[in-house]
Amino acid sequence: MSKRLLLVMTVFLACSSFVTGQNRSKLSTLIPGLFGTQGVTLAPPINTPSHQAHFSNASTGTLSLFNASLMQQLTALPLPSPASGFTYTLDPGMGTLTRSAQSFGPVLSERAETIGRHKFTVGISYQHFSFDKLEGEDLDSVPAVLGHIDIPDRVFDFENDVVTTDTNIDLSVDEVIAFFTFGLTDRLDVSLAVPIVRTDLSLSSTATVQRIGTANDPLIHRFPGDLDSMTETQSETASGIGDIVMRVKGTVKRWEHAGFALAADVRFPTGDEEDLLGTGAFGFKPFAVMSFPFGRFSPHVNIGYQFNGDSILAGDPVAGVKSDLPDQFLYIAGVDIGVHPKATVAFDFLGQRVIDSQRVQYQPWSNNGFTSPNISFLQGQSFNQNNGAVSVKFNPVRQLLVDFSLIFRLDDAGLRDDLTPLIGASYTF
Repeated sequence: MSKRLLLVMTVFLACSSFVTGQNRSKLSTLIPGLFGTQGVTLAPPINTPSHQAHFSNASTGTLSLFNASLMQQLTALPLPSPASGFTYTLDPGMGTLTRSAQSFGPVLSERAETIGRHKFTVGISYQHFSFDKLEGEDLDSVPAVLGHIDIPDRVFDFENDVVTTDTNIDLSVDEVIAFFTFGLTDRLDVSLAVPIVRTDLSLSSTATVQRIGTANDPLIHRFPGDLDSMTETQSETASGIGDIVMRVKGTVKRWEHAGFALAADVRFPTGDEEDLLGTGAFGFKPFAVMSFPFGRFSPHVNIGYQFNGDSILAGDPVAGVKSDLPDQFLYIAGVDIGVHPKATVAFDFLGQRVIDSQRVQYQPWSNNGFTSPNISFLQGQSFNQNNGAVSVKFNPVRQLLVDFSLIFRLDDAGLRDDLTPLIGASYTF
């Protein structure tokens, strides 16, 4: 059975990506290029002084900053834990491995117990993110006000005009994660998580001329065809391997009703960051784990820090300029309960503090009696993101585990999905 399962996983990984059209746009450049490489530009002015490309500077600048804010937070998606649901310890008296916990453990966090010497777990899981909000505001209507280019040393009424945009962003990520865990010793595990990612990004934005300074002369600012507004759409999909993560976990100390472990994740930038399949940067996450098994009841706590390198997703994907991805301080607390010999329920509080990130701020813009919703940007901001999760693990037969989880947001900070489902299965040999 193990050979068949490994063959299925090998074929799955080999067929994980497909070839897309060579002329397609990369997903990370769709937002900056939504209105073309020059941004929003209008029809040539009639009977007015020449004033370059009107609103292009504000357009390209705003879209690039918004893109960086969105992309930075897209790189912090959680992976389910590769830990085995079955854990074993060596019984010195009997010389055999025995189950070390009655519950099957959590899905989205770690516990201090290890899988056991020479035990092997292979599994697969699937999770779907459909992002709904950014900083508490719906992604189906992102507003922006684009100011007119300034003409040095002169003042014209048409410089008071603005272009307002209303953008619908439909962003979703599907991840299939193959994971493998092997017990090197009775106290040391190594794990590998290989995600296959599909990212869909669709954009539709309507730009409208607001004639604050040229109400009596509609021919100064207009779109081609003498139109007051225009709508641009972009849509792309990409699939392929994501960032591979390797984990090492070692149990440092065991007590009768407690365990302490140290672990570390190394993230390899194997996913194509230009197509939003990976982060584009190496990552290192050391963390500590405490668990307190009392029969069927086992609370657990995880605390760690995610170090990230440089990536174009934090800089400028169009120009290929890299910047530092924000680090994260992670804090998790939960409990898993063996409600039945074949079933475990787990509850987790999943928190992270994002360090020195760029954030979007929503606030109204006003000028000469005209008011419109607008976005601005805050640099070097740290903030907390908190989620809750409820999980169920079921053991239908032998060493097979099937699990289901729902992640739900507890606040509005950053890029959020209201409800993220996750399903998975694993087998321990």
